[in-house]
Parts: sequence; structure tokens; C-alpha cells
Amino acid sequence: MRPFNIKTRNLDIHGLKIGSGEEVVIALHGWLDNCNSFKPMLDGQKPEQTWYCIDFSGHGLTSWRSDDAHYYFVDYIDDVYQFIEAIGADKVHLVGHSMGAMVAGLFASCFSQMVKSVNFIEGIGCVTTPSEEVTEQLKNAVLNRARTHNKKTRIYPCKKDIYEARSKTTDLDVELISLLMERNIKAVSKGFALTTDPKLKNHSGFRFDEVQCIGAIKELIAPCQLILGNQGYAFVKQNLEKYINYYNDLSVINVEGGHHCHMQSSKECYEHIQAFMVQSGAR
Repeated sequence: MRPFNIKTRNLDIHGLKIGSGEEVVIALHGWLDNCNSFKPMLDGQKPEQTWYCIDFSGHGLTSWRSDDAHYYFVDYIDDVYQFIEAIGADKVHLVGHSMGAMVAGLFASCFSQMVKSVNFIEGIGCVTTPSEEVTEQLKNAVLNRARTHNKKTRIYPCKKDIYEARSKTTDLDVELISLLMERNIKAVSKGFALTTDPKLKNHSGFRFDEVQCIGAIKELIAPCQLILGNQGYAFVKQNLEKYINYYNDLSVINVEGGHHCHMQSSKECYEHIQAFMVQSGAR
């Protein structure tokens, strides 16, 4: 996998690239992860397509949003649009994990003419807020921003401390945690710090409600496949049950593993994704 750096109107997007085929795949990682999330699946492979695994803004090596900006989910749709424009692709396959899966789905709903297929990994639909709770959501976001504005960067004496902190929030083994976090870590004068923007942990000021989420799903024309880990997050399965009837074309695959099943059952996930993209191209 080769590093790349693409400048868009708003961002300096970094990531990893593999393959040289005419068809393009954009791989989108989950919240607080980075493009290394896809390395176990792609390292050593010779895909027929060209894969671009990007770091979202505020993650990995990609630039942060400006000091006065925050991380609204819908802005990632614009980031993907600008990236596809910057590389000169007309129509792409999307592969998304967790938050990246939700971005992929909403992007495909908005820009169906640009999407050949969508592979969701442990993520589907949207994280929603009931309409009657919209003001409480916004209030909490504003208060959280005020509390975290002057929070100092945490310095870790060694990388192992960062790995141990991440292990408390995931079922990944140490080897996969170190692979994933290596791209989110930088050396500083007294140890190591995270490269992720602290503002990523702020409460979202706005979310869709269920009616809006359903409305978006109904606009998704491209064929979709959802890969679920047998020990994955319960909310993903709950979202599937809630929204499955609104998808025009959705198939579901189960594999061994947890929320990062594409890192744990990497070969199987890669084979499922490749088969689905070929099948979608033949339609």
C-alpha cells in the first residue's frame, strides 16, 4: 500500500492507495480510527480496482478543520465529494466501516450517479435523535464545547499506554490496536500524543431524526451489501432491523469478529467485497 496526499478545496487528505485498475474504490474508516483500519484486508492483495483508503478530517494524517469549525457528520459527505472530484473519478465503489459506512450510505443517497456499489461494514443507517430532543442535543453540544475548549493535550509516556487506553474500548488484540493507532500517534517532547483532533469527541450539535434517515435511505439506488461481525455492536443490528425494509437493494453477510470484523476476518471480508463489486458491475 502506497501513501498519497490529495489537496481539496478545504483539506489536505492523506491515506493509503493500492491497485491500478480503472475502477475506483473509496474506503472510509470509522470514528477515531484511520485508513490503517483497511490494511489487514488489503496488504498483500492485488485488487483489480484502484483503492483509496482515506483519513477523514481530524483523523490520522489528514488536516483538522479550522479552530472555529466542528465535526458535523454531514460535512464528511462534502469531503468525499471533493475528494472524488480531485482524483477525477466519474463513478466509484464505496466501502465504509462504522461511521464511514453511514457516510458512504448518505453520500450514495445524495449522489447516486457517482456510485456503483456500497459495502457497509458494521454500520448502516444513521445515528439519530428524536425530533422532540433536538434542543437538548444542541444545548449539550454547546456546553460540551465550552468545557473542552481549553483542555490540554494529554501526553503519554509511551505508545503502550495509548494502546492500553484503546484496548478498553475495543475487542481488538494488541497487534491490531498497535497497527490502527500507529497512524493516530505522534512523538512530542515528553512522550507521545494523539494526532486526532480533540473536537471529534464533542457532542454533535445536530443529527437526523428517524423520518429524515428513512427519507435518505429511500434515495439510495446503488446495490448495497452489509457485512456484520457475529460479535459486533448491538446498535448496528438494531439499525438493520429498523431500516432494512427501506433499502432498495441490500444483502447481508455475517462473518466472525466484532465491530472491526474487517480487521479480524480480513481475508473473508475482502473476498465478500470483491465478489459484490464484480456482481454489481455485471448488473
